[in-house]
This record gives sequence, C-alpha cells and structure tokens, in this order.
Amino acid sequence: MNLTCPCCHASTSLETITQDEAARQLLALRGQLDPQVWPQLIAYLGLFRSAARVLAWGRALRLAQEVAAIQTDPASLAAALFETVEAMRAKREQGDVRPLKNHNYLLRVLESVVIIALAPVTQSTAPVKQGKRAQAITALQQWAGDDWRRRAIGQGLQALIALSRPGTPGADTITLTADVWDLALCGSYRLEVEQLDGPRLFKAFKSLIKQPLKEWPEPAVLKAHMPKRPHVDSLDEPARSDDETERGVNAARKIMEGLK
Repeated sequence: MNLTCPCCHASTSLETITQDEAARQLLALRGQLDPQVWPQLIAYLGLFRSAARVLAWGRALRLAQEVAAIQTDPASLAAALFETVEAMRAKREQGDVRPLKNHNYLLRVLESVVIIALAPVTQSTAPVKQGKRAQAITALQQWAGDDWRRRAIGQGLQALIALSRPGTPGADTITLTADVWDLALCGSYRLEVEQLDGPRLFKAFKSLIKQPLKEWPEPAVLKAHMPKRPHVDSLDEPARSDDETERGVNAARKIMEGLK
C-alpha cells in the first residue's frame, strides 16, 4: 500500500514506514496525546525540516516526545503549537526559511498563552500584567460582574482571546464586543435559567475553541455548537383538598343555577 504526502506529493509504501521502529513509535504516540494536540504537533514538526533535507524519523520522534513531555494542559499546548506554526510560516513568506533548532520559541509562546480551561471568572486584587491579552481578560472579568450569563460569555471570550486569532478584539474594545455577544446570544437562544442554560454555553464555547479557527468568530458561529435545551418534565398537578373540592362543586352548582 502506497501513501502520498499531501505537501510534496512524494509516494512511499506503508510497509516501509512501519518497518522503521522510530516511525512506528511516532505513529503510536498519537494514541497517547489529546486529539486536539496531534494535528498541531505534526505541523510543528515540519518547522524543523530544512528546504533541502527531509526530517529523519528518529529526530521527529525525539522532538515529538519532548513536546509531549511539556507540563501543561492539552488546550494550551495545542494553541501554542498552532500560534508557533503560524508565526514561522509568516516569517518564511518574508524569506526567512531557516528551520527551528529547538523548542525555545514554542516555550515562549506557551508562556503567553492563557490556560483554556474556562475556569470561573473571579475578581482578583493581584497586580495585573500589562500585556494586551491580560488587559482584555481583566476587562472581561469586570464586565461580567455577578450576572451568570455574562460570566459564561466572558469565560468563553477569554478562551477565544487565548487563541489569538486574526481579528481578536483589543482591551479597549473587548467589553463592547462582549455586549454584542450578550445581545446576540440572548436574542437567539433561551438563556434564562442558569442551571439549564449555563452548561449549554459552557459546552458550546468548549466545542468552538477546539475548531481550527482562522479568525475571530462571529456570535452566529456558536449556533452550530449550542446544545439543545434539556427537556424538563412538568410537575404533577397538586392534589386538591376536600375543602377545595367542595368549594369547586358549590361554585359549579351556582353557575348552573344561574344559567337556568
């Protein structure tokens, strides 16, 4: 069975690949990684390949194992890998085709990536970093206040800010953007009960940030990821007391007498 590389269109046999122990270990690593990390890792490994030489399986395995050993959550690692690849591609388009030699650039990017865990928004009195992302996240914390719907939307927007896609609002416009999202989501969905609708917003944003977003999304994009409202059984009608039954019968008797 032959395989064709989607980048260079070179053809090689699957048997040849699996015969290489390093290749087998690299392919086996896929099952050990979070699904959102693997495609970003493969693109990242390509940054170590020079224009004139292929990347040896042994070195690719070593690099992949080093990335897998980085202590962080999968969402942050995937975001950092994606941002690194995009940054290096932009440099190559400008003529800088030098391959990466180590993971230093990735680690610097990872330090600036906010952990995408959608943790509850809390008010903090600790000093705030002056980075643009930190300023925007702090602004969202202040914007959310004690309103549960705003907190849920703010958490989702914080995760989107961490992805740093083209078109991400700055700290000076993020609260206006949040107002637009709040208005759009409130008008399109039944976001009325925290116990029912809070988990829906959480799941929708969590699903959205796992997508390979190329730019900052519009509120309407969240629609495809919004779960349906859970069905709630209606309460049984309360039983009537003897007094209530007697009053009802008397009222009905009076009505019938009046009709006669």
